Parts: sequence; C-alpha cells; structure tokens
Amino acid sequence: MAPLTESLEDLIRETKVLLVLFGEDTCGPCRALRKKLDIWLDAHPDVSGRYAEVGDHRSLCAQRGIFSGPALVLYMEGKEMAREAGAFSLDRFLGRAEKYMEMRK
Repeated sequence: MAPLTESLEDLIRETKVLLVLFGEDTCGPCRALRKKLDIWLDAHPDVSGRYAEVGDHRSLCAQRGIFSGPALVLYMEGKEMAREAGAFSLDRFLGRAEKYMEMRK
C-alpha cells in the first residue's frame, strides 16, 4: 500500500475503487493487515490502496471518525461502501469488497 500523500478527498472523488487502511506503525495488527492487503491489492489491480498513519493525519482521521488503528475503509465511485475498525475479519471485509466490485460491473 502506498502511503497517503495526496488529498484523500481528491482520491475519493477521482478513484473508482479506493481502499484506505488507517493505522499506526507501532501497531502489530496494523502492520499485519498492511502486508495482507498488499497481497490482495496485487491480485486486484483495479483497486487503489493507501495507508494513512493515524499520527500523521490526526485532523483527517478526526473528520472521518477514525480514532485509532487499524481501520479499513472502502470507497467506490466517491462513496464510502464499507468500514471496519478494531478487531475484524479481513477475509469477510474483502469478500464484501469483491461483491461490491462485482455488482459495479
């Protein structure tokens, strides 16, 4: 996952499918999720992925209602489609993401 360096609002508006992981570099689950998401993103080249370090994006996180990592958000065509935070099943989340992407086609 590429680090978030651009405006999230612009990315959401300009990207058909965007997956954003909000996390912390000191968080073991965040690092594990990021590695698994990198593999998933390699298999889904039509999805853009970004990693937002919570400590570096405090204002953005507060605006988005994210107060700690890990939090994973899926945006499609400018709209938030799915969100999970804390302890969650990544497989279940990605399964829902794939269903949403299939419906979009």
